[in-house]
Amino acid sequence: MSNTILIKNGTVMDGSGSPAYRADILIEQDRIADIGSFPNANAAKTIDAAGLAIAPGFIDVHTHLDFFLPCRRHATVLESWARQGVTTIIAGNCGLSPAPINHAYEETVSTYWNFSLPYDGLSYEWTTMAEYLNFLERNGQAFNTAILTGHGMLRTNVMGFQARFANPDEISQMKRMLKESLEGGSIGLSLGLYYVPGIYSNTDEIMEISSVLRDYHAPLVPHTRGMSETYPEAVQEVVSVAEEAQIPLHISHFGSFVRDDPSVLERAITTVREAAQRGVKIGHDYIPYSTGSTALISLFPPEVFDGGLDKFFARIEDPVVRRRIVHGWETVVPAWPNWEHSWWTDNHYHNAFSSWSLICLSGFRKEKNTQFENMSVDQIAATLNRDPFETVFDLTLEEEGKLIVTGGGFDNPMDDEHIMKALCDPDCSVATDIVGADFNSINPVAYGAFTRVLGRFARDAGVMTQEEAIRKMTSLPAKQMGLKERGSLKKGFYADITVFNPKTVIDRATFGNPYQFSDGIEYVLINGKPVLERGTYNAGAFAGKVLRRT
Repeated sequence: MSNTILIKNGTVMDGSGSPAYRADILIEQDRIADIGSFPNANAAKTIDAAGLAIAPGFIDVHTHLDFFLPCRRHATVLESWARQGVTTIIAGNCGLSPAPINHAYEETVSTYWNFSLPYDGLSYEWTTMAEYLNFLERNGQAFNTAILTGHGMLRTNVMGFQARFANPDEISQMKRMLKESLEGGSIGLSLGLYYVPGIYSNTDEIMEISSVLRDYHAPLVPHTRGMSETYPEAVQEVVSVAEEAQIPLHISHFGSFVRDDPSVLERAITTVREAAQRGVKIGHDYIPYSTGSTALISLFPPEVFDGGLDKFFARIEDPVVRRRIVHGWETVVPAWPNWEHSWWTDNHYHNAFSSWSLICLSGFRKEKNTQFENMSVDQIAATLNRDPFETVFDLTLEEEGKLIVTGGGFDNPMDDEHIMKALCDPDCSVATDIVGADFNSINPVAYGAFTRVLGRFARDAGVMTQEEAIRKMTSLPAKQMGLKERGSLKKGFYADITVFNPKTVIDRATFGNPYQFSDGIEYVLINGKPVLERGTYNAGAFAGKVLRRT
C-alpha cells in the first residue's frame, strides 16, 4: 500500500457540472482506484478534506509556456499555477510552437516570440516535434503538458517572413511537417493569423493545411485573423475551414478584445451558435481579466516585417517609415480580407489599448532601460522627454524587439460584466494566455485566473455554480483538446486532483500588486503525486507527464 493515497470526508465536484456529493477518493499509483466510502482503507497517506471540495486538476487550455518548459527551473517559476489548482498546461498556441524548427530561423523565432522564452535564452536541442517532446520528458515536467503545432512555425520553416501567399509546393511541405508533428505526439494545429508570418496566409492555405487534421481527429485552435472590426468575418473564416475539413474547432480567447461595439461580438456569437447547430464541433476559451499581453513588435504594421527581422529593424530606423507607421497607428481601420489592405488584421494601438498611457512595457535587458520596467509608454516618454511614438521606435531598436506589452483595462471593475457574460457560455473554458512567465510582467493572470472564476465570479457574483466553473476548467477543456482519461474524477482516470476550500478560494493578484498567490487551494496532486500540501509547494516533484495525441 506504499503508493496509495486516501482523500476522505470531502465534497466531490467531479468535473461534470453536476451537483457536488460527499465521497472519498482512493488513489493507487497514478490513477483513481475508486470513489466511494472506504472506512477500512489501509492507505499509505490520508488527506482529510473535511470542509473542502475535491475536483479534477485544472487544465490551462491556452498558454505560451512551451519555450520555457525545457528549462528545469520552470517548476519554480510556475509555482503560481499549482497554487491556483492547475495540473495540466496546453501550449503551442497562436501559431507558435518550439517544434518543428528550421534552425536557420532560430534567431528570428527567438526575437519575435521572445516573451515565451526563458530570460536567458534557449538552446534548441531538437528539430522535430517528437524530439522536442522527448526532450521535455527527459528533462522532467512540473505539470502535465500537451503541445499544439504552430502554423506560424511551419510557415517560418518553409518561407521565413515573406509577405506573400504560399505556393502549392510550400503548402505541401507544411502539410508534411504537420503530419510528422501529429505522428510525433502533437495534439493539434494552432493558428496565429494576427501574428507574422501567419498573417500573410490566405484562407485557401489554412484550409489545405488544416485538412491534415481530419485523419487524426485533432482540433484546429486559431487566434483569428481579426479581433476588432473584422471579428465576425474572422470567426466565419475559421468556422468555414473546420466545417469543410470536418475537424473540431477551438477558438482562442473568443471575443476578448471586442468590446467597443457589442454588435460585432453578437455577430460572431451567432456564427458560432449556428455552426454548432449544423454539427460543427466548436468551443472556445476566455481570459478572466480585462487586459492582454503580447510582444511589442506585434503591434507594428505587418508590412514592415516582410523579408525578416533584419529588414524590420532597418526600416524603423528610417524617419519616413516611422511617420508612415505612426499615421497607420492613428488612422488605420482594418478591413476584410486583410491581404487586400496591407495585411492589417487589427490595429491594437488604436482599438484595444487606445493610447500609450494604457500600454506598459516589460522585459528590458539594457541596464539603462531597466528603470522603465512595467511603466507605461507615456511615463517612459515623459522621463526621457521624448515623443511616445519615437520612444517606442527607439526602445524597440535598443532592446532588439524583445519587449512585452501589457495593456487594457487595468483592474477596471466595469469590465467584469463583459467577462462574466463571456465565461457563462456553456462551451467556454478558462485560460491564462500567459506570456512573459520568466519576466516581471504585471499581468496578474498567472496568479489568479482560475481562483478568480471560482471565487469572485462563481461564488461571490453567482453567475454560475462552482460545479459549473469546475467543468469549464476540467472536463470541458479535456474534451476540447482530446485529452484522454483526464479532466474528470472517475475510476481509472489519472489522479490529477485539486482540493480547495469553496468558501475561501479567491484570487489576490492585481495589476498594482500582481505577484500574490491565490488563497483557498489546499492540495494539488498530479498523477497521484502531491505537489501542493497545505501551503507547501514541492518544486522538486516533477510529477507531470508529456501528453501525446493518441
